[in-house]
Amino acid sequence: MATEYTQCCGLNIRKVSFGELFFNKTMIVAYILLAIGLVGWYELFYLRWAHLFVNNFDVIASAGGSSEHLKAVAEALKEQIFNLREIEEVNKADPWGVFVTQYVYLLYGGSALIFVTALMELFKVKVAPKVAAALITFGIAMVFGGLTSIFTDLANQLHIYWMVLNPQPQSGMWLMLPLYGVYIPFTFIEIYFLITNKRDLARKVAGILVILGILIDLGEFYIQGLLFNLNTPRHLWTDIPALWIYFLVTGAVTGIAGAIIFGFLGLRDKPYFDSFIDVTRKIGLAVIVLAAIYEIVNFMVVDPKWMNLIVKGSPISWMYWTWIILGIAVPFVLFLTKNKTAVLIGAISAIIGTFFMRQAFLYGGNIVPMTDRFGMGPEATSLYQLDAIKPWAYIPPHTMEWLVIIGCLGLGIAIYSILDSLFDVRSVNDHADH
Repeated sequence: MATEYTQCCGLNIRKVSFGELFFNKTMIVAYILLAIGLVGWYELFYLRWAHLFVNNFDVIASAGGSSEHLKAVAEALKEQIFNLREIEEVNKADPWGVFVTQYVYLLYGGSALIFVTALMELFKVKVAPKVAAALITFGIAMVFGGLTSIFTDLANQLHIYWMVLNPQPQSGMWLMLPLYGVYIPFTFIEIYFLITNKRDLARKVAGILVILGILIDLGEFYIQGLLFNLNTPRHLWTDIPALWIYFLVTGAVTGIAGAIIFGFLGLRDKPYFDSFIDVTRKIGLAVIVLAAIYEIVNFMVVDPKWMNLIVKGSPISWMYWTWIILGIAVPFVLFLTKNKTAVLIGAISAIIGTFFMRQAFLYGGNIVPMTDRFGMGPEATSLYQLDAIKPWAYIPPHTMEWLVIIGCLGLGIAIYSILDSLFDVRSVNDHADH
């Protein structure tokens, strides 16, 4: 049965039933993952806003009371956050945790995939016009999954409110607001011109959009590098040379691995499937080699206090070696074989390995006991007494955090599925060419 379309704003929109749009196989998988995530989100926001201990609501309510009342609440909140070990989720002796891991994992992977796709178009890779719309849509779905994770990490959404009221252009954190205010709409503009039926107009602006897309992607990774480089006491984050390029390269490993798995799931019946897998395999080899070189350089230049704990003798050492083995060694060998099944296994290995790389990077930045939370410089011993706990600072993620991470994956899958169902991004350019 032929697919029917309706035209609107230069787009061919598929006529799909409610059931086809919201209850196809992909959406069922997304709903299962989102349901798991909702359990975590509920527990998380209940803990932060309605728990019997002092919570965000209490602090806000006390703002209108006496200074003594506010001081008492602040002291109680400090005690709760930093000294009650059983309240794992709100214990911020380890400032950034798995929510930020998921954020950088999905967002950098999706952004790097969009960047690599733009390069494929720029250099007129033969298969690029056929898959660009699907890959960029897949990439932006990953980005939304990552942004949901960081939004959860902020949790007290008043942080975002104050970021709007009090602009700090010198801050990498603040720069993310205008960054994504430009980046996300621009990505959708790219997708629009890739799938529009106004082909003559699309060809006229294609070159400009590709160049602008590449520049915006580079700007995004530069700002992300700036965000981590501002954490001066965290030498893992500040000693890595050109950190933003490291983010781009390792994000490309995630993005290309995701693209290969996507190809096997969504493009296997296409006549250009073999060509697509071959191109992504070659790109995968290139970025894996660059990532391996970066890791060697990092080992040589990053403060030994950090590297010694990361490589051995701390709870994140196994994460680091999982990245080296599953994220670099295994996919490199399997991609060299040119066997499609081996390439798929290599991509799955890289997807797993790069997640643990983000874990090792995030938790590794905090692994040396210290804090610069109040802008007073590193304090190896303080009221937090982290040195008295262990020679390293590590607090494992709470179960509710892992549930939220799963939910973020479900959101990304749902966004992609809806866009593909409506705009047929996997097939709209099957016959396109340069």
